[in-house]
Amino acid sequence: FGEVVEGLEVVEKIQNCATGSADRPKQDITMKMSLLKD
Repeated sequence: FGEVVEGLEVVEKIQNCATGSADRPKQDITMKMSLLKD
């Protein structure tokens, strides 16, 4: 779970990916994440 604060267009692209059996994406979707700590 999380909150989208920027880049909603990326979420929409993932949402629109073609799916196969069990509603899984036909192609793997990978995400890279960076965290900054104070």
